[in-house]
Amino acid sequence: MSDNNSTLEETLQQVLRSFRTGTMSSPFLNHELTEADAYAIQYRLVEHLKDSGEVIRGHKVALTTKAARAHLGVDEPCFGHILDTRVYANGSAVPLSELADPHCEAEIAFILKDDLRGPGATPVQVMAATQAVLPAIELVDIKVQGEGIRSTDVIAHQALHGGVIIGSRMIDLAAIDLQYEGATVEHNGLLVGSGTGFEVMGNPINPIAWLANKTAEFDDYLRAGEIIISGSVVTPIRVSPGDNINITFTRLGSVNASFI
Repeated sequence: MSDNNSTLEETLQQVLRSFRTGTMSSPFLNHELTEADAYAIQYRLVEHLKDSGEVIRGHKVALTTKAARAHLGVDEPCFGHILDTRVYANGSAVPLSELADPHCEAEIAFILKDDLRGPGATPVQVMAATQAVLPAIELVDIKVQGEGIRSTDVIAHQALHGGVIIGSRMIDLAAIDLQYEGATVEHNGLLVGSGTGFEVMGNPINPIAWLANKTAEFDDYLRAGEIIISGSVVTPIRVSPGDNINITFTRLGSVNASFI
């Protein structure tokens, strides 16, 4: 199916409609859609958005836990792009009107000071290229639901990225061991989840190295100044207008947002 441009174009239009209207999207019925097709759709979506004035601020890594990958029958993570219009400051009131089914995740964000290129990128190179790490809340828009969902649905829909709230405290990566970094999540003042960096491929640095190597397959790379979010340390929590989420990390500090 990879050479079936008309089918890819139809699928791209489905993704665009869902993105622009904040509506649910059914799993793609054509199960011959390959990973390469799904990333081709994602990159074409990004080009459409850039043509409309959007600016790419970074990347996200998804499916960073064994359970998430097993659920979709895959053996590696996937990635999506972060848009400038969906990056929010700590404490923001974040609109949910453009999201179909928003959930929050506790993440660690990396800010790059140097370009990071694969293939062959290593965790040591990630550390050298990182300016700082911060606490973050990712908004995941679980807009693809229904029987038959596959990893290709997730990839084509920007790895279900809906937005990110970035903490205000920047920490030197060399000063912290992320695999042991703990986080607790409060939803409207109630403790609803906790986890550690070890949940994210053993150490949140590892997904960043994976991402640099994966983007190289598409003649792409991670650029200085980008925000990279490495995957959730907790199970996603559904949010609605009027809700508040506060995430507190052991050493990274806190990040919070309200939703409107």
